[in-house]
Amino acid sequence: MAASVIRAKLDLLIRLYDTTTGATVDERNVLFMRDGVPVRPEARGAGVFVFINTGREDFLMRIDVYGYDTYETGVRYEELDDGIPVCHVFLMPSENTVRGRNTLSFSGTLPFLKKIEAVNLNRPICLTGEKNARTGAISVFHPAGGSILLDTFYYGLLSADRQSYEKIEIEKMSSPKSIILKRPITGAFAPNLPIARIVYGVVDAEGHYTLRVQDEGKDTRYLVRYQVGDEVRFQVVDFYDQEVLQ
Repeated sequence: MAASVIRAKLDLLIRLYDTTTGATVDERNVLFMRDGVPVRPEARGAGVFVFINTGREDFLMRIDVYGYDTYETGVRYEELDDGIPVCHVFLMPSENTVRGRNTLSFSGTLPFLKKIEAVNLNRPICLTGEKNARTGAISVFHPAGGSILLDTFYYGLLSADRQSYEKIEIEKMSSPKSIILKRPITGAFAPNLPIARIVYGVVDAEGHYTLRVQDEGKDTRYLVRYQVGDEVRFQVVDFYDQEVLQ
């Protein structure tokens, strides 16, 4: 009798994060829907879920996690890595959560708005040092010292005047204080540029937007990056003021 061979193919890996903190969302009460149909990916712990042998056709994914707003996104495989397709999901804490965390919301409506995100102007993860012309490695440091951990997804590299930022994607940390980017920086580079974590907001089809951050009683000025049509704009917003996008 010939032995049967069962092949397992990883078709999608999902990582859940809290967008206000960047921390992993390790919540057991999670519901996934694929094109409106409930599905059950395998839980691998620490906010990781995997789809095995489900095919790689594009689909609309909806995720409901206790304590967070519903998340929807179109999974497009042409935008993902062909070897291990990874989808980083940044969840927004619900205003009705019972977890006792305080958040500040920035919301409104802007016609033709497509995307919205922001970085804290006063709390960078680290600053840039020197750039190695041969390897492309960029040294990083924190003024207060200590270790630096940058994961393999996007961050905001603030400009010298802090009126804009370039989205950079970390390929790896080549040392505890050095990073390699997936793509070269297109803007001006200089030492002491802040690298900040990006907080992601949501926009619906009518241009209604919501951006939510932690209320820590300080450092509430954020640089908001938003896309209207094909135009990328920036605006400094204090979450304690009732501002709107211009």
